[in-house]
Amino acid sequence: MKKFYYFLLMALPMFFFASCDDEKNLPDVEVSIQIDGGVRVDGIIYVVQGETFSVEAINVENLEKGKNALITSATYSWDYRYVGVSVTPPFGAEFNTENMELGEHLLQIECPLYAVDKSPANLYMAYKVQIVESVDDIPAGEATTQFIADPGIKES
Repeated sequence: MKKFYYFLLMALPMFFFASCDDEKNLPDVEVSIQIDGGVRVDGIIYVVQGETFSVEAINVENLEKGKNALITSATYSWDYRYVGVSVTPPFGAEFNTENMELGEHLLQIECPLYAVDKSPANLYMAYKVQIVESVDDIPAGEATTQFIADPGIKES
């Protein structure tokens, strides 16, 4: 009888692993970001020093028709330093560039993502931000303030 209990004890973990699903069922979404106080040219966001740069909105659209997707917050970091969390839609943030050094900086945004019939996930987005002295320092090209993000998506 003692051997039977040992056998049951050894078999118990198999029941837990047998019910797990290893298939990644990640959301298929399109994320758009709207900014103000800067422009995006060739994948780099340019901001004139002294201007207030802001992320106005982060919008998520589920690419599966008829199903919803949403984010519940946006955590912001600037040059790898935590800045804050926005928990109310449209999940924006402001950055005062007056005392920032000229040159390249890094804006990071992380958002929990939920979609109908999909595993919970996290969006990871990172953007190069170039602080310039004047508008004349912004290169020519198609300048935009609203763009489609290409986030990394990982299962929570």
